[in-house]
Amino acid sequence: MIYAIVKKEWLKIKYLVIALFVLSIFILGYFWFRLDFLFSTVEPESMMWYRFITLEQKPYQHFSYLFYMIAILISSFQFIPEKISKKIKIMIHLPIDMHKSLFLHLIIGFFYLLIIAIIFSITCYFILLNYYPYELTLIALKDMFFYLISSTILYLGISSAIIERKPFISALKLLITLFITTIFHKSIYNSFDLIWLILLISMFFIALDSFYSIKEQRVKSKLFKILLLISFILVSYFSYNTYNERYKKSFNKYYVFYSPIKKEFVYQKNFGEHHFEYGIKNKETFDRKTYESYLPFVYWRNLDIQNKLPIKIGNESFNKKIIKESRLSFSYKPEDLKKQELNFFPFINPISKIGMIKFPEEFILFKNQEIKVYNFDKKLDIKLTNKIKKLSRKKNISFPIKNIWGKATNLKPFDLGYFFIDSKNKLFKINRANDEIYLKEITYPLNIEIKHIKISENKQQKLAGFAISKNNKIYLIDYKTLDFRGLKLDNFDYKTMRLQLISNPKYYLIRYTDEKSYHVAIFNKNFEKIDQEIFE
Repeated sequence: MIYAIVKKEWLKIKYLVIALFVLSIFILGYFWFRLDFLFSTVEPESMMWYRFITLEQKPYQHFSYLFYMIAILISSFQFIPEKISKKIKIMIHLPIDMHKSLFLHLIIGFFYLLIIAIIFSITCYFILLNYYPYELTLIALKDMFFYLISSTILYLGISSAIIERKPFISALKLLITLFITTIFHKSIYNSFDLIWLILLISMFFIALDSFYSIKEQRVKSKLFKILLLISFILVSYFSYNTYNERYKKSFNKYYVFYSPIKKEFVYQKNFGEHHFEYGIKNKETFDRKTYESYLPFVYWRNLDIQNKLPIKIGNESFNKKIIKESRLSFSYKPEDLKKQELNFFPFINPISKIGMIKFPEEFILFKNQEIKVYNFDKKLDIKLTNKIKKLSRKKNISFPIKNIWGKATNLKPFDLGYFFIDSKNKLFKINRANDEIYLKEITYPLNIEIKHIKISENKQQKLAGFAISKNNKIYLIDYKTLDFRGLKLDNFDYKTMRLQLISNPKYYLIRYTDEKSYHVAIFNKNFEKIDQEIFE
């Protein structure tokens, strides 16, 4: 009986399977040609690595749709003809258990899906290996595995919708399947996504429920109900996260600045649809023109056009040059805590005789037990990798590395490199300049646990950025000495709040909000707090 079922299913879909194999060959051939063209025309080739790991522009990511198409076609070719010819009832009258009958039909479809996916994935892996470091190609294999999970869920869901006896329930199962596939579709997968295997098991029971509906019955086991409950919770959780990541937009109800003229905070309240209110909390409101007149360091361009610069505030005079050169802004949002899929970054190499930095051919990779350097021509750059190994031993770096931070940019003629914490919580900075590699240990308050570091190279070269500790304290980092200077910000929570630091000739303004309460604090140039306020 098993052989008869296998043969029957093969006869139904053999031409489809052959066609899908041929289609896969053409798609992989074009993929190889296109990839080779991109690498031969982009300069340097390592830019393609940057697109892959930092911009999340993976050259194979559209293959997920191919996997979905294969799943839909196999389930359709298996069950639609039998549904139309009303032969689907034969499946429940075979001289074997209903569970086993359905399992055999589904496992045959899944087997062909699996074979095509494996051959496609392995071929894609070897194509990528010609252009990308080994570690990036492993990411591709991992992604293909999750494409297979998603397409299997889709295969089971489509099959259950086709087999289902009642049209309304069939349509409902189809919509739920498509919704789940949409939620599961993303650019980065991690080990936590393996929890979707629970949903895959649930989809088999949903298909079994459709199978039972032929006899006007339903699956009533407690296991099925438990799996449905868990699946509902999972889908709800991932739906909420997907909505926040893809569609939720931030809304600033208040924009607050500190007026050097009024010596108070002035605000712009946003009611939506371009309706605003301007004022000073609990004191007065005024029009936009008055609001702008209180903020000469914000609207200095207007003053410049009106030939009203320099402007005198108290005993100090501020011209265009002073205002412009004092401007600086750092920002932070909880999404910044998200790590790259692989700690693989451009290894910037500023040359002092050249004004702008070329995008590097070398990339630095922070692995659990070592730091490696790659370039496109040699793949692993043994010379630079060995230099870093010697420096690591000299500085007594303890692996594995816990976290890495930095800002890879070649738009400025200077680069501070990358900051990382080793297993003993020592902080280091590694950078490259004039073809030399520098590795330095940085002293920081030992009683803190660093959760994030934001580095932003700038012309002022007074502040390099800031660090955030586990207890929600902000530390500004000196550009030249890299010393940490703590700032007291009341009620700041790095997990839920956005933060922005703004510099002008007289003050440092820090705003932070969770979009429920809007906090603002003003500091002088010695980082002494002058005032603070909360808007709600």
